[in-house]
Parts: sequence; C-alpha cells; structure tokens
Amino acid sequence: MSTIFNRLAAAVPPYKDPMNEIDWAGADPELPWLPDSMISLSSLPVWNELDENKKRQVSRVEFARLCAAGLWLEGLMIHRVTHAGFVAADTLETQIVLQEVREETGHSLMFLKMIERAGMSGKHLLGPTGLLTTVAKMLNPKGAGFWAMVFIGESVTDTFALKALKEADGEGQAICPLARQVMQWHHADEARHIAAAKALLGEKIKAMSAVERAGFRLLTKLLIRRFLSATLFPSLQSLEALQFPNAREVWRQAHRSPAGRSLAESCAEPAMKLIDKRFSNNPQATASVQ
Repeated sequence: MSTIFNRLAAAVPPYKDPMNEIDWAGADPELPWLPDSMISLSSLPVWNELDENKKRQVSRVEFARLCAAGLWLEGLMIHRVTHAGFVAADTLETQIVLQEVREETGHSLMFLKMIERAGMSGKHLLGPTGLLTTVAKMLNPKGAGFWAMVFIGESVTDTFALKALKEADGEGQAICPLARQVMQWHHADEARHIAAAKALLGEKIKAMSAVERAGFRLLTKLLIRRFLSATLFPSLQSLEALQFPNAREVWRQAHRSPAGRSLAESCAEPAMKLIDKRFSNNPQATASVQ
C-alpha cells in the first residue's frame, strides 16, 4: 500500500490557490457556461421557447448547481475528516488526506465565487440532501464505506464536467472561458483525489466481511438515484429564480425526462461499476486498486 501512497504523494504539484490563479476577468457574458447538451432543460419543449439570453441564464444556473453540489460534497468530506481528528497510522496516508482537504477548500471558495457570479447566492440549488447527509455523517473516515462515498461524489461530478468539456469541443459550441477554466482546474485536482479514494477504498475494504460488503452495496444502490436527483436535476427554487411562470411543471418534466435520466446515469456509471466490483463477494475484486 505504501507504494501506492508514495506515487500519489509524488504526483501532487506545489499548491496553487485557484482564487489567485484563475483569470476571473476572463468571463464572456455572450457565451453560455455549459453546452446545450449538458443542460437538463434542453430536452424539454420549454427550451425552444426561450430566447438566447434566457438560455445563457439557464446555463449559468445549471453550472451554479454543479458548484453547489461540489460545495456540499467537499464540505461533508472536510467535516468528517476534521471532526474525526483523522490521523492515520501511515503518515503518507495522512499527508494524502490533508493535501486533499487543502485542495477541496480551494475548490469550495472557487465554487462560491461562481455561484455569486451566476447571481444565485442564497438560492437553494440542490434537491433534498438531508438523508444523504445523515448517512455520510455516520461513516468513519477510517472505513471503506466513507471512501466509497467520497469516490462516488467525486467521480459523478468530475464525469459531468469532463462530458461538458468534450461536448463543447465536439459540438463546436463555445462556452465561457471562465467556466472552462473552473472545470479544467477542478478536473486536474479531482483526478488525483479520485485515485486516492480508490486506493484508500481498496485497502480498507479488506477489513469488511462479505455481509458488510453486500449491505453497503445495497445501500449505495438505494441512495444513488436520490443523489443524482439532488445534484444533476434542477431544484424548484432555481427554476423559480429564473422566473419560469410554470416552474413546478418544468421541474416535474425535467425530473421525468428520459434524456435527463440518461445523462445522470451515464455520469454515475463509472463510479457504480467500481462499487459493484469492489463490494462484490469475489475475493479478487476486493484486491487493492492500483
């Protein structure tokens, strides 16, 4: 295991604060923050009724929701690690975790600024997260379940951002340079965080019995739809903030949209494949992740 941690620790570049490094003046008010294909409302009839300015506003709110999801997930991770006074027996493991906390704090400040730039400060951008938060706060950072949840949260949001960048390039649809910078910055750090979560999960899952693994696997399957609904679909409050006169009906349509569900499930697919494999009862599948 120390070989994996040595590699992860060596891969961490000197820390740079995104608040100082990102070109915050590089925004283009004439460009959307996400490509149309990544906007949950774009598959609904209401989308064709919107003018270009309204579509840009919607894209900013959708982007802000992704930032709010990151704030919530990173806040949970930081809270659990610091509340538990996490110091692993392996000093390299502690170093990896604390480096991640430092970078996630920088991400959170970056996300806050983007939410403000979108004009959504103080708005409820996420769906209900109470149950998910309660479950997360019950997980011990020294256990496999905690790192499985960290991996799922990081993987889903990172997959969404990567898809958005690829769609923008593939479709030839320009997006705001500032939004692009934020997604690229987050991905560069998140790739290391995901690798660390996989490594920690691979090591700590060895202490779980077959029954415990099966129970946790079932729990994640029960919670994943709630997680996707809360983070990758618009909240009613966000649609009301956009002044949709029929906000509740648009909200219903968005949450029932096959295209929206397909996008959300595709963002979760990489994480759920690994969880299925790691928490199966196949001893080979629970080996440490390289």
